[in-house]
Amino acid sequence: MHKIIVMGHTCVDLIPEWNGKFEDIVPGHLIVTGKMGFSTGGSVPNTGVALKRLGLDPILIGKIGNDLIGKITLEVIKSNGEDLAAHMIRSAEAGSSYTLVFSPPNVDRAFFHYPGANDTFCAKDVPFDDLDGRILHFGYPPVMKKIYEDNGNELVRIFQNAHSHKMITSLDMSMPDPKSEAGKIDWRRFLSNVLPYTDIFLPSLDEILYMMKTEETLSHELLIDLTDELLDLGAKIVVIKLGKNGVYLRSGKINSHELISDVVEAKEWSEIELFSPAFKTKVVGTTGAGDASIAGFLAKFVEGTEPKRTLDFMCAVGAFCTEAIDSTSGVKSMKEVEERIKRGWEKLPSALHI
Repeated sequence: MHKIIVMGHTCVDLIPEWNGKFEDIVPGHLIVTGKMGFSTGGSVPNTGVALKRLGLDPILIGKIGNDLIGKITLEVIKSNGEDLAAHMIRSAEAGSSYTLVFSPPNVDRAFFHYPGANDTFCAKDVPFDDLDGRILHFGYPPVMKKIYEDNGNELVRIFQNAHSHKMITSLDMSMPDPKSEAGKIDWRRFLSNVLPYTDIFLPSLDEILYMMKTEETLSHELLIDLTDELLDLGAKIVVIKLGKNGVYLRSGKINSHELISDVVEAKEWSEIELFSPAFKTKVVGTTGAGDASIAGFLAKFVEGTEPKRTLDFMCAVGAFCTEAIDSTSGVKSMKEVEERIKRGWEKLPSALHI
């Protein structure tokens, strides 16, 4: 059985080598760059490839167009395992999604993103009767038009189908562009519609603060308030990614008859609060670190691992990811990650005190 299905946003990052400055970009002027780099982008390739590098055998389901960018996307995915692209959806509805990344030295990057076929992804695209899995993880609704519009009803259909096929549902978000259509929708209403069908919810702090229209600074009290509301809305387990400050988890009541209890001990995961600080490492790049950390969480969760070890492993995989410039190559095998933790890997001090 393929234990984990990763579904949602898929794109390829096009990254030209460039040592210039943004002020060098002048209309009508030619700018000489270096060779083009290609990397996976989006939840499906990032989390899916990270799971593969950890040693699992995930199914990846994303939607691409019948164009050259789509072929490049498939080749980048298949470079991590020929079988990873077997369930990708090819469509003539729209072009393949890409992000053009301008990354000059010592300043923040700039992104030009085309959503493409991601905007047409919907429940009817998912061949549930042909899938086997224990967990269905969906990533990045804010950059998928049919998924975020109509208060997330399309995502509700996907999660309802997953539950009917005995799959645990998992959801990751991304930060909406405030100036876009996605930035203007009522995300609290979206969550109130979707979270009753969401078993594991894994947003970042910045994302959930934006969606809940809260501007408070990080504190234990803030996390309690946020997770109180998210659990009340219906999520079973909430994991908030805090970047360099680690990861925070709270869960609601988990009964023995629920799907979660088919994978983990319900008593161990029911009504708990946990915090894991980030591991100390030399950061080369942060691209994909959140997706990689989710892969770490899901990899241990699907094994039935107890909560504290699962959360620590999640932080460790995210830390490994930051040791490479791209989104996945820093992730190592599960054995290598576990051995580094066992050797007493130092944790960073955190602004959060629990």
